[in-house]
Amino acid sequence: MDTSIKIGDVQRAVAKECLFFGDTSKENISIITKLYLNQLSKDGYNVRRHKQTLNSNATRVNSFINK
Repeated sequence: MDTSIKIGDVQRAVAKECLFFGDTSKENISIITKLYLNQLSKDGYNVRRHKQTLNSNATRVNSFINK
């Protein structure tokens, strides 16, 4: 069974969380993303290697929000 997850899938989930909380700030996006990644790691999933920075992560999450 493949237990790897793409960072884009995490970013989509973070976008939904941000909409739920009504806060799309870069700080909130970063906090939620780190929490998701930590929990996925605890649950035994591997997030595929990525080169996202805080700015590019927030930009990508906001692009999912605006769709």
